[in-house]
Amino acid sequence: MEDQNTKIANLKVFISENCSETEKEIIKYYWEFKENEILHYPKQVANTFGIGLTDLKKIIASYSELSFDFLCDHCTKYEKQTINSITRYIEITKVKRQRNSHSGFKCVICKQLEEKKVIQEKKEAQKKLKQKFEQAIENKNWNNLNNFEREVLSTSLGINFIELGKKYWDQLGKESYIKLIRALEKIANENLILLFRNGPNNYIYAYEHLSYLREFKDEIKAPKKIKSSYVQTDVDTNELKFKLTINENQYHPDSPLHAGTVTFKERIVIEPGVEYIFGLWNRANENLYLTMTPLENLEKTPQTKRINSQPKSIRQVMIDYLNSLGADS
Repeated sequence: MEDQNTKIANLKVFISENCSETEKEIIKYYWEFKENEILHYPKQVANTFGIGLTDLKKIIASYSELSFDFLCDHCTKYEKQTINSITRYIEITKVKRQRNSHSGFKCVICKQLEEKKVIQEKKEAQKKLKQKFEQAIENKNWNNLNNFEREVLSTSLGINFIELGKKYWDQLGKESYIKLIRALEKIANENLILLFRNGPNNYIYAYEHLSYLREFKDEIKAPKKIKSSYVQTDVDTNELKFKLTINENQYHPDSPLHAGTVTFKERIVIEPGVEYIFGLWNRANENLYLTMTPLENLEKTPQTKRINSQPKSIRQVMIDYLNSLGADS
């Protein structure tokens, strides 16, 4: 055990002259030491003199004071301590210094030096972090993100995490909400935002970014990739064929599943009153293939709406025709 006698020096008790003789006896008994160790604890003192702990505390605080010099564990200099309770004496003198740690008793000067060091280290860390974020903006790291991640980053520049979470919870739903968390983690890995986490599950509760990142919001937004749909016409049969491309910018529940542009290389006429037979097939990458053909070009048939309502003689002809188109497309 550490020798307290080498750490404590000049132990002195001050007793006010404004107290009674009985109060002086109580104070002397309360502040009695042997080799700097406490001899009587508050409860024992209160029982000895038949008073309550509240009254004892009032007497000690009002009419007495203990002063001593205590050795700092860090600079090995003594610092004067002035206290008015046994509890405080224990708090100061029983501080243990752990091996290879910064614990133990610190004097005021050492505490101030330590606080300055912590502040300086924090400033240096913030400076390095700021430099990383500035470099990420200079390198336009958002180009390393996919379209959804870029959309999340762009949206996050104008709202806080709670608002962002609600927005994407409504859009993605409970089952797909993890997609937002993964996107934020990827954005953070690119040093474009700083995530704050807490709790046993390490949940995200906030994020920050450099304020001038907002200047690049339009550039960060996912580029609109609109693919041109394939179009083919047959002038002899007035048949129209084209591919419905998948919409790659589905960030909202109301976004269309298929979107794109269509460029007709010649004039297309859809005659009024003419009934067309149409077919729709699934193709690679979730694209669709659509055809429209005037029904009269196959065979004269009654005015009908569905293939199943056609006479059996023409029904198979129509089915075979549609199947052949699907095989050739």
